[in-house]
Amino acid sequence: MANDLPLLERLARMPAVPAATATALVTGLASPQADPVLGPLFGVDDEGDAVVNALVPAVLQQFQEREGLTCYQALIEGLTGIWNAAVRAAVVARLRAAGLPPDDLLIRLQKLSPTLGFAKEKADWVREWLADPFTQDGMLVQQCVIRLLLALRCLAETRATELTTSTG
Repeated sequence: MANDLPLLERLARMPAVPAATATALVTGLASPQADPVLGPLFGVDDEGDAVVNALVPAVLQQFQEREGLTCYQALIEGLTGIWNAAVRAAVVARLRAAGLPPDDLLIRLQKLSPTLGFAKEKADWVREWLADPFTQDGMLVQQCVIRLLLALRCLAETRATELTTSTG
């Protein structure tokens, strides 16, 4: 864990990079599927046409719509979403193993932690999650991973510019 802190500190000290620049980065890549970080999000179908993970446009749209969002903030949000899903899965597994009835699960999660209990989520989403937590959190984690990869790649571009234009 001690090695994680310096990276986050270095990233936090970088100039603020608007998350909206991720769109320009992605569209500016001649062959996104060849990018070592973003490549897994892109591909080519059987007819040779470019394809993209269906969540990429949604994340890019979120980046565009959230004025003032920085890549560092998007990175932290992505890590937080993955963390919450992981802890929620572990807690739910323990509560179910202890025999907690499904009707009491959400109430217990809300008592344990507001982020585990979906305090800010819409009621429909919470009902969908209770019906199928694996699918719902799986989709959340996928979106968070895409958010994380896009944010890291944009931050890396900024760092690469710093490294290649410095006079030192």
